[in-house]
Amino acid sequence: MANSRHPGPLIGLNPWTAPRTPGPLGYNDQSDPNMCTRLGDTPGPLGFQDSGDPNLPTLAPGLRYAGGSLGRSKDGIPLSLPASGVMPINPAVPQEKIGWQQLKKIFSAASDDYVRQIASELNTNLTTYGLDSVLRRAHFFAQVRQEGGAGLEAKVESLNYSPEGLKNTFKYYRENPGKATTDAYEKDPRTHKITRGADQETIANNVYANRNGNGSVASGDGWKFRGRGLIQVTGRGNYAEITRQYGKLYADGVDFETLPDLMADFPYTVRSAVCFWIQHDLQTLADKGSSSADVDRITAVINRNTDSYAERQANFITAYDAFK
Repeated sequence: MANSRHPGPLIGLNPWTAPRTPGPLGYNDQSDPNMCTRLGDTPGPLGFQDSGDPNLPTLAPGLRYAGGSLGRSKDGIPLSLPASGVMPINPAVPQEKIGWQQLKKIFSAASDDYVRQIASELNTNLTTYGLDSVLRRAHFFAQVRQEGGAGLEAKVESLNYSPEGLKNTFKYYRENPGKATTDAYEKDPRTHKITRGADQETIANNVYANRNGNGSVASGDGWKFRGRGLIQVTGRGNYAEITRQYGKLYADGVDFETLPDLMADFPYTVRSAVCFWIQHDLQTLADKGSSSADVDRITAVINRNTDSYAERQANFITAYDAFK
């Protein structure tokens, strides 16, 4: 190229892939305005950082800061950075590791130490865990935020319901309203303080009997396999499925069906959520987009009958803002 410090075709110094457009410009030239170009050391409108000078830095996927022009589109319109000098990130492009400060924006009530542990655990293999893009992380943590709360404290499902709460939440108690009164917590009508806690074990066995691989009420499976972990895995069958998926992702061979309480302990709180995410291919659903409907599709897999669809949509907005 004329006047370049390194004469010759632009593709001559690097193992570029086949050109997208005719001529010697090579891959990522300015005829494709959606791709960042390495052209630009040569005088003229070719763009930013051509390969005539191999000593110049190049733009790698996910890089956020740069200076100069990104060249021109094929219709001649200059492609320049905004005044801030910050390049917009494509959420589908793999990003850097999860920062604990990003998680803190989502889980404001969680301790710094705990979110650091979570970030460190996930950063060991973000691609394998399906958390290697902004969209995937935002969708994953939108759901975790709903299940675990702002402090990530809900490692084991609470079934401490009022009578009305039981009837509004579970079909069993709508059909047996008298039992809702006896099993739920009781409050002093004057002080509104709880005078008797809910019988949570009885509630779990009643509402989860003969569901998700559980046995009858008498089996005790409802209580034994109540919701645990950051995505609140529930039911013997689901614990068995998570165990199978765990064996594909991790090397320590944990059996959650045999030792269900482990799922409430770190790092299994996190790993069980990852297993559920991958088992149901939720990372692929996450890739579809950032609309409310996209959030709802994932919510329906995790908890179809929940009344928290709108809250999970709001969680997604918070999480997406934290990671973008």
